[in-house]
Amino acid sequence: MDFGFTPEQDELRSQARRFLDAQLPLDRILEWTSSPTLDRALWKRTADLGWAGLTVPERHGGLGLGAVDLIVLLEEMGRSLCPLPLASVDLAVAALTALGDDAQQAAWLPKIASGDVIATLAVLEASDVSSADGIATTATAKGGDVVLDGAKLFVPDGQHAELILIAAREGQGVSLFLVSADTPGVTVAPLILVDATKPAAEVKLAGVTVAASARLGAAGAAWPVLAPLLDRQTITHTAEMVGAADAALRMAVEYAKVRQQFGSPIGRFQGVKHRCAEMLCDVESARSLVYYAAWAADHAPEKVTSYAAMAKALASEALDQAGEECVQIHGAIGYTWECHAHLFYKRGRQSHVWLGAPDEHYERVMSALEHG
Repeated sequence: MDFGFTPEQDELRSQARRFLDAQLPLDRILEWTSSPTLDRALWKRTADLGWAGLTVPERHGGLGLGAVDLIVLLEEMGRSLCPLPLASVDLAVAALTALGDDAQQAAWLPKIASGDVIATLAVLEASDVSSADGIATTATAKGGDVVLDGAKLFVPDGQHAELILIAAREGQGVSLFLVSADTPGVTVAPLILVDATKPAAEVKLAGVTVAASARLGAAGAAWPVLAPLLDRQTITHTAEMVGAADAALRMAVEYAKVRQQFGSPIGRFQGVKHRCAEMLCDVESARSLVYYAAWAADHAPEKVTSYAAMAKALASEALDQAGEECVQIHGAIGYTWECHAHLFYKRGRQSHVWLGAPDEHYERVMSALEHG
């Protein structure tokens, strides 16, 4: 494999950086956390740049790019703590592309690529088990329709989505259904989380009736496709974490150059240098792992699970540590609302457990090695 990025990927990174610096500086992110309402106009502008349709097939109005292109963009979004729902939309696009028929794809993918529809995937439930056994939401045939009952937790960007892809138990297997957020019986409640820049919601389904044509793929046959999609979700989230960790590190280093103690910048003290060096090693290691995991998603799917788990475990620790050290290096001002350091600390605290804590992912790696 080629470990370098293509000129097009480098240009995508530069474009994203310019746009995010201009439209979402950290001062605006800080204001947004007080009133976290999605800026639809800004989302539409990113769609015009091709972001929403980055992985949508070209025949449906997208760019048809791969996982590596996506994580280039998401890393820059993480660096800015960008609250836009690109990762959630990508996951829904991947599910539609893998399981949807021509009519389903034609009905939804062009609208997603244009930014007119935000879609998300709802799998996790109260059991907090990322497997088919954790799905208790039921799908019951009723004439030519299907009735959905249950509740989904921590649905990423659920409060912003017009289209929710619901995983439900049907017979002995798991099916995936296209459900409009305004369908009778659907209740979406935003969750109050540590990090307001990564919104999520609880989605309740009480006798929600959808046509059988809303099912993606065959009845009870969705899980073999959903399982790798959860690995993809881990990779995309980890890319954002790496970007955020790198930004926290850079913020800490810059402040260490100007904060004075005993007549000297604290960045000259060995203890501070060592802490920053350790952060840099952790961030770069996590970055390498997530890059490889993204490459594997496109070229070596048999390796994705273990490398996604490695990347998430290390990035969780790297971002958590970078956020905490950034606050510490800022001193007392780091604990104030006006200082941006706490934004990275909150992202680190929530991301540490989001999609599985490090211990869980280390166990996944060991299991993969044992059965590999």
